[in-house]
Amino acid sequence: MKRKMAAVLLVMGMVFGNGATACAVPERQEDGTLFDSDYYAETYPDLMQMFGRNTKMLYQHYKNNGKAEGRVALPPQYVYPELPVPASGDEYTAEEVIAIYRNIVELNGITWDPSLKGNWSETIGQHDIFEWYNYDDNYNGGGWGTGFIDPHNIEWAAYTDLEAFAMGDTVGHPTTSCYMEVLGWSESMGMYEIVAW
Repeated sequence: MKRKMAAVLLVMGMVFGNGATACAVPERQEDGTLFDSDYYAETYPDLMQMFGRNTKMLYQHYKNNGKAEGRVALPPQYVYPELPVPASGDEYTAEEVIAIYRNIVELNGITWDPSLKGNWSETIGQHDIFEWYNYDDNYNGGGWGTGFIDPHNIEWAAYTDLEAFAMGDTVGHPTTSCYMEVLGWSESMGMYEIVAW
């Protein structure tokens, strides 16, 4: 029960904390370009006045004028690898989804560590769930809960998590390692169900 409750708290902290402190994450446009509309609007106030946060209009400006003017479409703090083409067909396999996600987070300084899996009871699980952050430095694993990754928007998931990893526990302990597995395909969600540590 403690593990389940703590996992919920961790996910809630990531979701709500991330939304409150970070810019939007980049999204792949129809022509394949990775573009962060919030960053673009906030970096160039003249565009914010003209287009607000309208992603479509902001991207049209970048494509038609901004790029030639030397305006930047992505924040500089991250590495943005090219997205590989699916090995077969139009859809990524579960293995490809994880490989893309892993590549992004590793290129941006997060260690992919399978040893994290299943070590909850050795560290944080021994303490009050509301004080888990006090033991985060010694924590070598535990459930972050389950979620879903859209095979058409893997980058969004990865860069959202990078923002949350940087935030860490909000008191000076950023997350430096992670691990994720695919549990299966959810017909109702149309996404891969994942479990992460």
